[in-house]
Amino acid sequence: MIIQDRGTEFVVIRQTDHAALAGHLAREWGNDLYTRPEPFDSFRLAAGEHDNGWAEVELRPQIDPVTFKPYSYLSIPTAAHMELYRRGIERVVKADHYAGLLVSMHCAGLYDRARATMPGFSAKYVKTEEAPLVSEYVQSLRLQQLRLKVDLRANPGMKPYADDRLLQANLKRLEALDCLSLFFCQEPLTDTVLEGIPVDGNGREADWEIRSTGENTASLSPYPFRREPLELSVLARRIPKRPYTDDHDLQKALAQAHYFALKFSLRAGGAALRTRAMSA
Repeated sequence: MIIQDRGTEFVVIRQTDHAALAGHLAREWGNDLYTRPEPFDSFRLAAGEHDNGWAEVELRPQIDPVTFKPYSYLSIPTAAHMELYRRGIERVVKADHYAGLLVSMHCAGLYDRARATMPGFSAKYVKTEEAPLVSEYVQSLRLQQLRLKVDLRANPGMKPYADDRLLQANLKRLEALDCLSLFFCQEPLTDTVLEGIPVDGNGREADWEIRSTGENTASLSPYPFRREPLELSVLARRIPKRPYTDDHDLQKALAQAHYFALKFSLRAGGAALRTRAMSA
């Protein structure tokens, strides 16, 4: 869960709803500046389902026994985090090998210490004693990715998209949408820059500048979506900000909380498109 601290209450957003917002953004990708990711349907599926392993966790959320607050996507134990992604990736792979490959690559990136500044659960939260277990898990993801690439390259229709360079470009796009969705799901909206987002299929990249422009409004430049402005929403619930005695206490509070929509508007910013060639 994503948890916003609103003083006297927590605003809680499910990871699956955050991912649904990323999937909506994926459907909107493509305009005169930005070419559409291909294979588009697989890319959309990966964006919308990249956190689907959280579904079971969010049916029975748990509290942190140290803080007595709900576990967030930042504080969930490493073993539980690995298991939920293993489950989620398997589901996506069954539906679409290319989408499953992207989600597996995304998960492996969360545990890459060279990229530990990424928002969300990442290597910076892994305890020293957990490092061998994490290393084994990431190795299993790498092997899974190799098998999926072999399968895709054996399919004449998918072979062109299984090129490593194109896969890395779509992974960057997926991670950019993940970050953009998180931008709206966290409080307060905090200006940020995302570097190296692919512009087209020719290796050009540009940095995204995301700016808060007012209450529930933001700008993005250069702007990659087909409609402007984009009206966005994500489901949330409010629960009391208090220590919870046990998991059942938290689950009862969430069951009694009504869903409501957090709404946002995203517009194009004023910065010009400045691109650079992607490194080989």
